Amino acid sequence: MPASPEPTPEQNKRLLHRWLDELWNQGRRQTITELFSKTGILHSGNRHSRGPAEFLHYYDIMHSVFSQFSIKPVVTLAEGDLVCVHWAVDCVHTVSRTPVHTTGITVARVKDGQFIEGWQNWDAIGITQQIPGLVLPY
Repeated sequence: MPASPEPTPEQNKRLLHRWLDELWNQGRRQTITELFSKTGILHSGNRHSRGPAEFLHYYDIMHSVFSQFSIKPVVTLAEGDLVCVHWAVDCVHTVSRTPVHTTGITVARVKDGQFIEGWQNWDAIGITQQIPGLVLPY
């Protein structure tokens, strides 16, 4: 059986856009188990999520603090097995009903149609400035 062709950078861009849209805009939790490798790791500052179960925990916490996500890719770059998206998100702080806007960057390494490693950084300080007294869970 011939080896399957390597994914193209364009395919990797679409995969990360799918992740952002399904996970945050649509609230589709099962996308995590579909696209995040069982041995994958996500580095987010000094926090590391290993495998889908740990990322699901983080996702559930973020969804308990914020709702009505609208995330949009701003710039997407890809080369080889790496893809990077600079994104902007609007959401609502659930308790105070305060609208929130922030930006961030996600970089992911793709293998066999799944994310095997990722790095993300978002403007958490900007969020706390929009909601005085807010202590982010991560």
